[in-house]
Amino acid sequence: MKNNYVYQNPAVQLFECHGAYRENGLNSEMIKHSEILPLLEKYSGTSVFRIEKLGESVEEREINSIVFGTGQINILAWSQMHGDEPTATAAIFDLLKFFSADDEFNKIRELLLNKLTFHFIPMLNPDGAEIFRRENAFNVDLNRDALRLQSPESKILWDYSVKTSPEFGFNLHDQNNYYGAGRSGNTAAISLLAPPSSYSKNIGYTREKSMQVISRIYDSLSLFVPGSIARYNDDFEPRAFGDNLVKSGISVILIESGFIKNDTGKEIIRKLNFEALLTAFVSIARDDFASVDYRGYFNIPENRELFFDLLLRNLNIRCGKNYYMIDIGINREKSFDHSECLLRYKGKITEVGDLSIYYGIEEADLAGYRIVSPEMPMRDGPGDLRIARDEEISIEVTNGFLKYL
Repeated sequence: MKNNYVYQNPAVQLFECHGAYRENGLNSEMIKHSEILPLLEKYSGTSVFRIEKLGESVEEREINSIVFGTGQINILAWSQMHGDEPTATAAIFDLLKFFSADDEFNKIRELLLNKLTFHFIPMLNPDGAEIFRRENAFNVDLNRDALRLQSPESKILWDYSVKTSPEFGFNLHDQNNYYGAGRSGNTAAISLLAPPSSYSKNIGYTREKSMQVISRIYDSLSLFVPGSIARYNDDFEPRAFGDNLVKSGISVILIESGFIKNDTGKEIIRKLNFEALLTAFVSIARDDFASVDYRGYFNIPENRELFFDLLLRNLNIRCGKNYYMIDIGINREKSFDHSECLLRYKGKITEVGDLSIYYGIEEADLAGYRIVSPEMPMRDGPGDLRIARDEEISIEVTNGFLKYL
């Protein structure tokens, strides 16, 4: 049976129109501070948006807010507090382009701009973004600095939340490729979380509202990627911003941008971010989330780390006189090449043994194949071969053997 609410939601109609609002100057995989400055300058010259400098990073890069709307409900959203997590930054600028447009969706814009006031911080960690690193310039994870507030970037976010008193906060992140939506066999395209405010994970009014809005997002996104939306682990982290902002009375919604096969540039994930945020904003503006049973939140499949980039199954490896069957899980490690200013990938062995409970984004059943090293001939012979975790690996498959280079 169709969910009538979802099909009547105007945000759903916008999913297929996302291309018209895509900010083409931004790459979903890597965004630097210098790339968003011209966009901020462009929007500062309009009547819709107000650009406010909030402060500077450790290395003196500007951190700005984008404010628009005249409604009584304040919405705070921040992205790229981890410098190597740019997908939502791209989606935020897609939203700005949407709010700048004049087309058949003007009624949605009017609703949102009259009911809500938006406060977007599109890049909280510009120093980390510069070198594609999670942490800031002195290697601190900003999302573990909500108590001490030692980083200027952390203090900017906290002070701005106090100043604006948002009812809802959207904490926007990326997660790696290796999470699944429960045991569905699908990677988690988007993972959602209503953070707790204590170790007891109690559900008060503030957290309940987050769960209700998340349920609306889940229903909407499930139209487009069914079985690929997950619920993030809700263990309390006393140093994290989401948990502390909930404690201060803000209903926080964590959105983690995950992975879909054949979407290496994260363009589909970017589009899902756009859809998730608009769905949430429309639901808040209409106040229809209030009719949702928050307990449905717990029916969303739990986010589980169950995937490898490449899973090689049922290989034979010799140790001593005997052969043993093993599986090998291999992941691609992404790093930033400073000399050439580009992203590089290298394969590493992540796990060895019985990996039958896991999945591969790419898989190969190599039953009957044997592992040999470059020094060993392509036949039975003396010598052992041991494979270590975290070891860089190149492989070649030929004539019934997997050659380990």
